[in-house]
Amino acid sequence: MIALANFILRGRVQALAVAFIGSFFPLISSATIALVALCKGAKEGLLLFLWLSLILVLIQQASTDNPLLAAVSIASLGIMVIAAKVHRHLASWQWTLLATIAISVACAFSFGLLMGSEVTAFLTTVEAMFAAINSKQQDAKISLDLTESMLLGIVATLLAIGSIMSLMLARWWQAGIYNPGGFQKEFHSFKIEAKVAVILVAVLLAGQFMSKSSQIWSDLAVLPLLIAGIALVHCAVKLLDQGRQWLAFLYVGFILAGKPVTVILLVLGLTDSLIDLRSRLEGYKNSKT
Repeated sequence: MIALANFILRGRVQALAVAFIGSFFPLISSATIALVALCKGAKEGLLLFLWLSLILVLIQQASTDNPLLAAVSIASLGIMVIAAKVHRHLASWQWTLLATIAISVACAFSFGLLMGSEVTAFLTTVEAMFAAINSKQQDAKISLDLTESMLLGIVATLLAIGSIMSLMLARWWQAGIYNPGGFQKEFHSFKIEAKVAVILVAVLLAGQFMSKSSQIWSDLAVLPLLIAGIALVHCAVKLLDQGRQWLAFLYVGFILAGKPVTVILLVLGLTDSLIDLRSRLEGYKNSKT
C-alpha cells in the first residue's frame, strides 16, 4: 500500500489514474485525494477532485442511474479536500472529525434541498426493492419504515464514516512515506476533550426524545467518541503488550454484536475524556515494571 501511495505522489496523471480506478473500490479514490491534499496542499487536492468529478459526471450522463448516487460520490471526494486541509492546518483529529461530520451533514441537507425529486425517486426505488423481496418471502417479512429525512440521515452517516476512514488511510500512507509509525502514535493518543465530549453526549441524549427521522441525525454525535474508544483499545493493547488477537476480537465482536460493543466503546471513549484512562494505564504498567 505504501508503494501505491508513492505512485500517487509521483504526479497528477498517476494520482488521477489511481483515483479513477480506485472509484471501483472502497476508500481508495477518496483516500487518494486526501493524500494529495495532505502532502501537496489543498490546491493540488482540489484540482484532482475537479478532474475526477468531471469524469464521474460524464459517466453518469451516459448511464441511467439516479443522479443522486453520482452526487453522493462526488460529495465524498470533495469532503476529503476540506478534511485534509483542516487536519493539515490544525493537526487535530478531534476538530478534523467534527468538521468532517459537519460537512457531511451539510451535504446531505443540500441533497434534500437541491435534489428533492431524485431523493424521492431513490426512496421509491428502495421501497420497490424491499416489496419485491417481501413478495418472495413466505414467512418472515422485511419491514421498511424509511422517510426521506431518514434516507438523508443515512447518507450523512455514510459520508462521515467513509470520509473519516479514507482520511485515516491517507494519513497512514503519508506516515508510511515520511514518518513510519507516526500514524499509530497519532491514533493511539486520540481522545476527545471533556467539554466537547459532554456536548456530544448531550446531543446524543437529546436525539432520544426526537422523532425517529430526527434521531438518526443526532446519532452522528456517537462517531467521535466511538473512534476515541477504538483508539483507547488499540493504545491499551500496545501499552500492555497484549497480542493483536484482542483487536481481532474487538472488530469481530463489533461486526457480530453491533450495538452492545458500540455502547462499550462509547463509554470507554467518554470515560477517557473525563478521567484520562491512558494516564492510568501508563501508571499501572509502570507500577508492574
